[in-house]
Amino acid sequence: MGLVLSNAEAFTEGRLQKKNILIENGKITQISDAKISSQKEIDCTGKIILPGGIDAHVHFRCPGFEYKEDWVSGSLAAIHGGVTTVMDMPNTRPPTLTLRDYEDKKEMAGKNAAVNFDFYMGFNGSNLSEIEAASVKGLRAVKVYFGSSTESAGQDNLENLAKLFELAKQKGLVVAVHAEDDSEIRKNTEKLEGSKAPDLHAKIRNDVAEAKAIAKLLELQEKIGNKLHIAHLSSKKGLELVKKAKKGRFGRSVTCEVTPHHLLLDSSAYKKLGNLIKCNPSIKPKADREALWNGFVAEEIDIIATDHAPHTLEEKKRPYKDAPAGVPGVETMMPLLLDLALRKKVGLERVMEACCERPAEIFNWQSKGMIKEGLDADLIIVDPKKTFTIENESLFTKAGYSPFNGRKLKGFVEKTIVGGNVFG
Repeated sequence: MGLVLSNAEAFTEGRLQKKNILIENGKITQISDAKISSQKEIDCTGKIILPGGIDAHVHFRCPGFEYKEDWVSGSLAAIHGGVTTVMDMPNTRPPTLTLRDYEDKKEMAGKNAAVNFDFYMGFNGSNLSEIEAASVKGLRAVKVYFGSSTESAGQDNLENLAKLFELAKQKGLVVAVHAEDDSEIRKNTEKLEGSKAPDLHAKIRNDVAEAKAIAKLLELQEKIGNKLHIAHLSSKKGLELVKKAKKGRFGRSVTCEVTPHHLLLDSSAYKKLGNLIKCNPSIKPKADREALWNGFVAEEIDIIATDHAPHTLEEKKRPYKDAPAGVPGVETMMPLLLDLALRKKVGLERVMEACCERPAEIFNWQSKGMIKEGLDADLIIVDPKKTFTIENESLFTKAGYSPFNGRKLKGFVEKTIVGGNVFG
């Protein structure tokens, strides 16, 4: 049975156009100016239809940390935020380091997820054969923690990384890297030992730590030419290095992302939010946030991804040193960015490119990312005039909080459609 979305402004061919859309068997089968007949219809008068968001960086915490998030709660959070596809990170328990781990996680998510999904495999310096085996089974990307982070040891041996980069080039895999330099972090930690305020985090995991790691990674990539993706870029120095690399010999293979919390918050927010915005890499001073914003608008930053990393409020209330790093965000990414577009702070086309089109292109989601005949029916219906306020108590993530709590937004995700299935 087909479903028609009628009388809407749909984002097709790079702009909003008055269209009617027919969905059949999970696919977009017709886009027309004329009325389309079907047994089921959703009248979208006054609404806009957009591609569903693709969040290429989430931590849904399964297996091992289901008390923080699971595929039911994570899916609900994604759906209510207009995200239809997620890519989950490997730092679970056990970590995703083998083909068996990868396939077990797929089986687990397949039973509980209501959104499209895939998984990164982690690199521990000695599991190249497992990564190669998974590449035959559809693996898209490998995650490297160049600097240590939550549940992950740093892997900064350049000889081992060179072997991974060579394999990735051969197999067409994206190598996504958490780029921070452990030696710089250790030096800063020793120097600032004794301080207890959360804003210490921006001084320990500073822009130098990020820039040192990115410089080493880009130098290696420039020799090999593999697909290298810098995750959660957080500093002006880091961005400048990526911009320069994009102009180099293998620049087309270098991409980067920024999170909404790095894009919209700076270190002044520690005073109010404390450990709630403790994350790796850290949220940095205003000059870094402004550089990231300008880079986003200028298309120097490829995609927006959330690094959705839920922890409990009890964990976040611990003293700074003991509180875990991570910020939930899959539920608020699209609403925050749509609000900026509807308030004319950035073009809607830039938001769609960064949240939908480019993630699909970079990570090879060939049937997603756009509203086009023949592609998957992963869509969101948005009321562009309706305002709402982000409220902790209304969130679906198990974390139950957002650093954007209390922020009033324009543009409400009324319905989310995943593979033709309507939610909302």
